[in-house]
Amino acid sequence: MMALVDFVSRLVGDVGRFVDIFLNDLILGAGDPVSALLVVVGQVLLISSVAVFGYAAVGALLREIGVTLPSLGGRGPAE
Repeated sequence: MMALVDFVSRLVGDVGRFVDIFLNDLILGAGDPVSALLVVVGQVLLISSVAVFGYAAVGALLREIGVTLPSLGGRGPAE
């Protein structure tokens, strides 16, 4: 149980450190807008891909107990 608490506290602390590094080193320190744009685009791509994969995984788990989520794509199950 203590390992879980340590993991969550480290995860929250690292998010805070990322925001600090992003603001102080990339935006304010370097003055290079291309670096900041690349970091933001990379984070958006990463978060969106994790969200879509998580939606698919949760949908697969819920389908096993009889709950159907709407599909994200144009193709649904064949009827």
